[in-house]
Amino acid sequence: MNKQEYDVVKDMNYLEYCDYLQNKYGIGRCDYMNSDFKKKNPKKLSRTSEGLVVHHKMEDRMIMLSTPAYAKMGPIEWQKAENLIYCDYLEHLLLHILICENPSEDRIEGYAVGIGGVINFLVPELNDVYSGWVSKQQWRENCYNKVRNDEEVYLCLLEKYIKGQGKEFDEKTLERSYNERYGYWSSEKNREIFKKNS
Repeated sequence: MNKQEYDVVKDMNYLEYCDYLQNKYGIGRCDYMNSDFKKKNPKKLSRTSEGLVVHHKMEDRMIMLSTPAYAKMGPIEWQKAENLIYCDYLEHLLLHILICENPSEDRIEGYAVGIGGVINFLVPELNDVYSGWVSKQQWRENCYNKVRNDEEVYLCLLEKYIKGQGKEFDEKTLERSYNERYGYWSSEKNREIFKKNS
């Protein structure tokens, strides 16, 4: 997603944005999991060669629907092709930010939808990308390359998320590196990104 497209979609709500992305990329090529909550056909479903990942539309109701242990807490219909969204990493981050802003009233109690995707996965990974990380995994590099030139959009998304969190939110929570846990990168390398946003 480039800045011009971000300006078009930034005021959409979650379901509007899901529809927008499905119109842009199409629905899932197949169901994500079968009735036993096992991945059905990951190779058929994957579009990482195009720089796209899969998001579960019903993650405004339940976290981590790509993980069988969590997916089993919802109906199998949530795994159907029509409930899958293809997106690049920035689009995926916006989806999770929109969930944080307005989670479904029908969400499963006891789970904070949206936020884990933002602070545990997408922001730490994108921090690494925009501070120079290059993955040795081809599928990840495909996804990174799709958004690598759109750091301005990333900074807009960070600002949107931070503003939505209120005054008590500690921005340092967002400076983490995804790859630091593996010894490949350091959160220190990501601090410069946040200086640009202050």
